[in-house]
Amino acid sequence: VAWKPPAVVCHHSGWTGSRAKLKRGEEPEIPMLQRVRDALHDIDTRSVGEEEQQLPVRKVNLIHRLDRGASGCLLLTYADDADDDKSVDSNKSSTTATLIDALQSPDSIKTYVALVRGEGILRGEDFKEKGWFEVSRPIKDESGVEKDATTLFHFIAGQPESSDDNGVINRARMSIVLARPMQGRWHQIRRHLNGISHPILGDTTHGHSKTNRAWKETRNLPGERICLHLARMQIPPNDEIPEGLDVSCPLMDDMLEMLRVYAPDVLETALPKLKQEGILLDADREYEVGKYTIPEELLEVQLKNQMLNDDGKAEILLQGANFVVADKPPTGVAHHS
Repeated sequence: VAWKPPAVVCHHSGWTGSRAKLKRGEEPEIPMLQRVRDALHDIDTRSVGEEEQQLPVRKVNLIHRLDRGASGCLLLTYADDADDDKSVDSNKSSTTATLIDALQSPDSIKTYVALVRGEGILRGEDFKEKGWFEVSRPIKDESGVEKDATTLFHFIAGQPESSDDNGVINRARMSIVLARPMQGRWHQIRRHLNGISHPILGDTTHGHSKTNRAWKETRNLPGERICLHLARMQIPPNDEIPEGLDVSCPLMDDMLEMLRVYAPDVLETALPKLKQEGILLDADREYEVGKYTIPEELLEVQLKNQMLNDDGKAEILLQGANFVVADKPPTGVAHHS
């Protein structure tokens, strides 16, 4: 189980357009599939001899996906011999297929945390007083075929909008929502929340463009961030994991900081309920961190862009006794991380 950050694709595909970036001379993305594969190899070979470090990197398969702008738990498995065999019988018996079926089981639970526009009230109905409630609405898949879809929601805290004496908004209306999709339809949670007039912050496809723009321009919401985080994954016992799986991924710093700065009362109200649902705000143990490699073609693109756009100098726009404002070039990072 890997911790997926926002603004990273799970794998290259025509939908993400990530592979086309290289053809356009742009820096291609390194998807989670490759990052996890390389990181596992790095972790597994740290304490072995030089000869064993030359062993082939084991392939991994995705069991599910998260949207590029979302974050949280990402389940993968090693690609075993049966996965490489394309026959129907072997594919059905593979570890990958078994875990896919287990995750799609009605007994599996995926609990997401979403930050949404709105205080949790729609046409006089206060969602915060309902506890867990169900939204059932058919959703069209990528091919346009309509399929049944049900999501359970729990609005655990929210706040109304307020303004100062000059009419400037000093508190945005927003809520913390827990979501449990019963299926894995395309953008299911995002669509269902938009359907009850509480779109996810940062959702450029199903969200509210004016609200997203305000959060990005005045409240530091990252450009490719959708405030949706898979916080806990529970899978019942199965042939590959006899003891089952219950894993939590702490809420990402960017979402947590949004709450601390712009909705501290909402966060304080939500804390007991988040704890009750097994949602972590901070890691309760150390995680293994592995390195991933940067492909040669990406290094070439990075070098080319650096030569075109970076002269190695920092331009100072304004300087005071206790501050400095610099001109950041488009290909430069603010700091190493």
